[in-house]
Amino acid sequence: MTEQLVLHVGGMTCGGCERRVEKVLGRLDGVRSATADHGAGQVRIVVDPARTSVGAVVDAITTAGYDVALPTGEEDR
Repeated sequence: MTEQLVLHVGGMTCGGCERRVEKVLGRLDGVRSATADHGAGQVRIVVDPARTSVGAVVDAITTAGYDVALPTGEEDR
């Protein structure tokens, strides 16, 4: 089972930032795909919720140097 997340990511300013976010997320167990868009300030992630958590995804993005805003209702996952 997979689930799609759309997170708002602050601080991405170019294609290099997109690739960096996609790369760090691609290293997480349970992340099937990640597509970042610096123009929209978003990243779309397909995850296996049995293998990773929203918290792990957020931690990876913030460790890479970017800010993350969770959609309403995602804070408890």
